Amino acid sequence: MSKPSVLGVMLGAPLTAGGAHYGATEGPAGFVAALVGAVLLTAGVLGYRRVLVLRRRLRSLMPAAQRSPVAHLPSARRAATLAAYVNGVLVLLGLGGAGWLLYMGASWGAYDNSFGFAALVMGALLPFALGLAAASTVPELLRVVPAGARMGQALYGVFVCVASLMIAKGDGLLPRLVGAVIAVLALGAIALLGRCFRAMGGAAPRQGSGSPGAGQPGFGQPGPGQPGFGQPAPAPGFGPPTSPPGGPHGPAPYGPPAPPAPRAGRGGLVLVLVLVLVAVLGGGGLYAVKEAGLLDGDDSTTTDVAESPQAPAYGVGGERRARWATGAPAPEGTAPEYLVGGDEDVVVHVTGTLVTGYDVATGKKLWDVEDRSGDFRTCAVTPAAVGHVVAVLMRRGDQGACGFLVAVDVRRGKQLWSKGILGEGSGAGMGTATVRVTANSVVSGTQTAPVVLDARSGDVRWTGADQPDEDGEARSLRGLEVAGNSLVASYGDGLGGSTALRRFDLRSGRVTARPSPPKAPETPTPKDVLSVLSVEPLVVSLGDDTNADRFYFSRVGDAWKPLRTDAVEGVSARSGPQEGMVTDGLFVKAFTTDDRSLDVGFDTVVAAFDLESGALRWQHALHRDAGQVVLLPGTVGGAVRAVASDHDTGDQLYAFPLEDGGPVRGGRLTVDASLSGAPSGLNDLTGAVVQGERLVVRSQVDGTLVAFPFPSKA
Repeated sequence: MSKPSVLGVMLGAPLTAGGAHYGATEGPAGFVAALVGAVLLTAGVLGYRRVLVLRRRLRSLMPAAQRSPVAHLPSARRAATLAAYVNGVLVLLGLGGAGWLLYMGASWGAYDNSFGFAALVMGALLPFALGLAAASTVPELLRVVPAGARMGQALYGVFVCVASLMIAKGDGLLPRLVGAVIAVLALGAIALLGRCFRAMGGAAPRQGSGSPGAGQPGFGQPGPGQPGFGQPAPAPGFGPPTSPPGGPHGPAPYGPPAPPAPRAGRGGLVLVLVLVLVAVLGGGGLYAVKEAGLLDGDDSTTTDVAESPQAPAYGVGGERRARWATGAPAPEGTAPEYLVGGDEDVVVHVTGTLVTGYDVATGKKLWDVEDRSGDFRTCAVTPAAVGHVVAVLMRRGDQGACGFLVAVDVRRGKQLWSKGILGEGSGAGMGTATVRVTANSVVSGTQTAPVVLDARSGDVRWTGADQPDEDGEARSLRGLEVAGNSLVASYGDGLGGSTALRRFDLRSGRVTARPSPPKAPETPTPKDVLSVLSVEPLVVSLGDDTNADRFYFSRVGDAWKPLRTDAVEGVSARSGPQEGMVTDGLFVKAFTTDDRSLDVGFDTVVAAFDLESGALRWQHALHRDAGQVVLLPGTVGGAVRAVASDHDTGDQLYAFPLEDGGPVRGGRLTVDASLSGAPSGLNDLTGAVVQGERLVVRSQVDGTLVAFPFPSKA
């Protein structure tokens, strides 16, 4: 009977909790599962009550389960009190462990989904049951019943088992040391309870001539003139009691008569109803508290999520609740993927061989454009979009060169044209593949020259002339940037790090300037790549393409000013995923830095550099666990706006005043669990775009696009 009872509780408790959570957050089907779980839980609890009856019958035959015959002795009472304190520690550990699990479940995300909540309830039920079992022994011990000490020994044995697993399977020295400490303490408690058990008279005195008091009256043997003199007498309170004088039936059976079996009726049903009520109301209540943000800011994270008073002035104030969410998973093996803006009414998701448009207002999928041949896939290059045209740079196969352009009309969801821009037999494209779109042109490059195509037809307008190096060989095109009617291209010969810059007229392809390239503080290597970040003013970066440490320069007149990126604070500051943005005479960029005060260990520092002097104007560490930042284009109220993620607290809006007023924390981005297609959380950030009155972000874990209200003006 015990096995069905255990199975009923072990299956019924998580099914009831998880079903009730699902019913409250997702759909009524969860309440059906909760009802099934309640039936299993009821059966388990009622079966357990019957097991308790049998247990009480068996214990009635055990002398240790009765009040000790030496309970009147001070030593026995002291031992019983000490054992009660030792078992009381077990009560605190069990109930405290259950409470800690329920509290920490918020930071673990267990309240965000039904399976996590069910597992959390099941996990918390185990230490809770241990605490209740220990609590049941305390009244026994206060009555000087030795069996309470034996029960405490068994419960401390659970800690010995857990500690043994930590010692054997621990990952590293620290878990093994913790396991060893737990094992030593638990074994000490077991030994102490054993002494208390014997002191309470829970073990028969040892017999034999060597035992103190052996053969003396009052120590287990009757004296002269007493019944049974000369025969060993049983220890007081142990063995079959004799019948009182004149008793008709002789010796009585062991122990008192067994109590009648109680009916598992009202009391059992009341207990089951209480458990179900705790599971449903406790789970729903804690989930509501978590959703209300009352559990934020606990010791599990150092992230400060309090909104700054200045947030409304920059258009980032107030909590933003998701307007829609839709699944946008990347087909297996089709990375990379990108989220780009296009027409104000459409947001475009690009992954592998697929280009998909979604309605900005509703999240409805409008169209797909796919290479059904399977020959082409997206290059690891962010697509570009202006107005109604999105251009994607693709390659043939996994190892092919990025030399195939596809343009899509986002209004109609139709491919406008596709064009190969590499000549026959060409084995490579530009060093750092790039695609840009202007009002009338799509710009990319071959291995040695920029290429400009008509945005509507795909016709090639011009291809730049090769730029020879000192030996007369054509330099390799490394990257390019476009602004207005100017195109600036960077070159490198790959033999010693020699670089070059050329400015072209976007309309004619004529070279209009040959600015000298900057020189890095260290000797360049053949892998160093010169990249153009901005045309007006001219800002470039130089560094090893396989290393995150790069040097940044701005062009002031005929001279280059190195930007003081070495002044960014933090251990091992590295370039973030975004190259940065140029606005109002500043270069603003997010850096990833190590921060050992955070649980996950890395943070983001947003810094601004003066383009005239190269000096660091300001920097702000966000102190967000595994924080990533996406800077949003443009400025509002003299500030750059951004979306910042956090491993524990999710996504939040920020504003960074260009005049260094300190970082302004805005409203958090939250998703109602009842929203169709809602992700399990927003603790990662792989892309963000602003389209019309919407901010659309992508959650990588669930492959979901989520849109929030985001006015373009404060």
